[in-house]
Amino acid sequence: MELKQLNSCAYCASPAPSGQLYCCQACQLLSEHIKPLPIAENNPYEYLDQQNFKDLYLQNQNSDFNYLFYAEGLHCSSCVHLLEKLPQFYDGILEARVHFGKSTVAINLKKGASLAQATFVIESLGYKPIILQKNQNTLHTHRDENRSALIRIAVAGFCAGNIMLFVIPVYSGMAGTGAQIFNWVSFALFLPILFYSAVPFYRGAWNSLKYKVINVDLPIAIAMLMGFSLSLFNLIRGNGAIYFDSTASFMFFILSARYLLKRTQQNYLSQDQKTSFFQNEKYVRKYNNQSEAVPWNSIQIGDVLEIKRNQIIPAEAELVSSFATLDMSLFNGESLPKNFSQGMTLFAGTKVLNSEILVKVSKSFQDSKLGELFQQLDKSAYSKNSFTNLTDKISQKLILVVFTIALVFFVFYSQVDPSEAFNRSLALIVLACPCALAFGTPLTYGLAVRKAQKNGILIKDSSVLDKMLEIKNVFFDKTGTLTEGALTLIDVQPSSLSAADKKAILSLESYSYHPVAFSLRKAWSLDEDLLIPTQIEEQLGRGISGYVQNDFYEVRHLSESTHDSEIGIEVLKNYKQIARIYFTDSLRAESANSLRVLKQRGLECFMISGDKKSRALSVARDCFIPEKNVFAEMFPEDKKNIVEMHKPCLMIGDGANDALGLRTADVGIAVQGSVDLSLHSADIYFTRGGLNPLLKLFSLAKETRSTLVRNLGLSLAYNAIGGILALLGFIDPMLAAILMPISSVAIILSSLWGFK
Repeated sequence: MELKQLNSCAYCASPAPSGQLYCCQACQLLSEHIKPLPIAENNPYEYLDQQNFKDLYLQNQNSDFNYLFYAEGLHCSSCVHLLEKLPQFYDGILEARVHFGKSTVAINLKKGASLAQATFVIESLGYKPIILQKNQNTLHTHRDENRSALIRIAVAGFCAGNIMLFVIPVYSGMAGTGAQIFNWVSFALFLPILFYSAVPFYRGAWNSLKYKVINVDLPIAIAMLMGFSLSLFNLIRGNGAIYFDSTASFMFFILSARYLLKRTQQNYLSQDQKTSFFQNEKYVRKYNNQSEAVPWNSIQIGDVLEIKRNQIIPAEAELVSSFATLDMSLFNGESLPKNFSQGMTLFAGTKVLNSEILVKVSKSFQDSKLGELFQQLDKSAYSKNSFTNLTDKISQKLILVVFTIALVFFVFYSQVDPSEAFNRSLALIVLACPCALAFGTPLTYGLAVRKAQKNGILIKDSSVLDKMLEIKNVFFDKTGTLTEGALTLIDVQPSSLSAADKKAILSLESYSYHPVAFSLRKAWSLDEDLLIPTQIEEQLGRGISGYVQNDFYEVRHLSESTHDSEIGIEVLKNYKQIARIYFTDSLRAESANSLRVLKQRGLECFMISGDKKSRALSVARDCFIPEKNVFAEMFPEDKKNIVEMHKPCLMIGDGANDALGLRTADVGIAVQGSVDLSLHSADIYFTRGGLNPLLKLFSLAKETRSTLVRNLGLSLAYNAIGGILALLGFIDPMLAAILMPISSVAIILSSLWGFK
């Protein structure tokens, strides 16, 4: 049967029917009305086109985007839609992606295009663009924007509170000149709200009209201006209702609700992982027999650092000391220490376990494996999934529907009672604001990713949480996934291997990060310095070779052995075998139980391994995997083909030979392996050993979906019930302004409760 393929809508990115550019007629009309902005003649940002400024603000060259902006004023899904259409306003921009939590816009600028024009376009859309340098923190920009928002709220609150005091006598029955004076005082107190506090809504409303983009600011601004205009008209003619008090109050509450959402967004969706990872860490830099303390982000390539016990290595570095013992649990999921020799590369993020060591920085943190991983995690915040697109689309249409109903109701009911028509229409517009609806989805995914990180699960793209719910088949690599992956030396033949040969083997293996190398360093620890090999060559999955002094040594995989349950290597000296060494790799304590739980959940479990069939079947029996589901002695291409035949599926592995399979699977998980693997092939990386994180991941996916559905249901029910009550006259604008932030609080509490 031929599957129907879905395109992405060119306007809202929602699924569109095959062969069609847009998902609906509304998106087509909105898209066709957006035109490129003219090139500015007197562009205030012209200096940005100078090469030194372009270089200053250029982001990581390996990134998908080359410039990053903080967009002050970004507050809802409408802002996200507008800013992501930057390429339609300036063809020098190839792509634009918004990080809602950080209020940042990442753009991919064409080679030779004007950075000044790109900046000007962002400003023209109504946002204050602050271009960020590479790795610049956005905390200070958050503080500045929050301070400005608080001042606007304070002004609105002061004016609204005093207006309420002056209208009390009027509501109590005061008439004549006294009432007129008090109403004029209310008018004067409303002016700071009109000309200062409400300015952000004017910008948003103007953008909505100018660019034909539906924006929640438009109905709010219209409602406020209508309330002010009607009140002023009635005040001048000396007859009719005055709305300064209710209009000022609802502006105060709307500003407060928006600030609440902004702060929640900053707290839960804009995590700076690098800062939290190295929080309060300082390092000792050595130079010219002197020492100085430096923060982690001031370390430069070539610096010689003294790393103390329990400190985290802040950048990729070469070991200067004779040896080092490190906790590599971030990289291999194991708490067991690993021994390193002088000259070996130490990874950023590993922890020093011996007293203190000297290292020489060879790469910056940003270029290290851990830095690249964090960059990948940051980039995932710019991606969207189907549920996000769905709620964005619903919120956009909700604005249009609410505003249309309010307008139609006002036109017809004003013939009965103009004052009541205005009050009810205003209450509907205020109450049915879709901010909470649009905000609930990114908040939910943000909280899910945070909870995952606390459980040792690094998620590159939140869309995998949706994919996890579709998984039917789970493929496990054997070594390092179902088994410990930490080899233990159990036998050397002959047992009388000379100390000189052991030293030569260790010298050669000191350049290797293979589990065999770590096992040998642990078993054969030597007090004396190692030798320096030459012409070293390491082949993936085969072994390592090189000259130690004048002898040629090879350490390679032993393909044939009578020790079927053990892993063997052979050592050759000048092309003659001098030893066979055997290791054991025990089954993880939780593997059998984890697979049993997965089977109870209706998932089919498979083992796919490059190891010998006898060892693979032995582990499979212990894990209750049927023999028909065991694929042994597989090459990387074989793994890929088998995975492709069993979709929708998940694959979990730890070696470079799993990369093709991980990339092919619907969800690829790298465990206890190289960070490079997770960067390029896997969707998820486990920083903790074992399979418990996998069970937590399945549970987290269900928690996320239930929270999303609950939030969507709450938002729609709130808007429907509240809207009906507002039109029936049970909710006035003042009460609506109070209830609006309550809906946002309800969504926030619902999301937090979902991941408690």
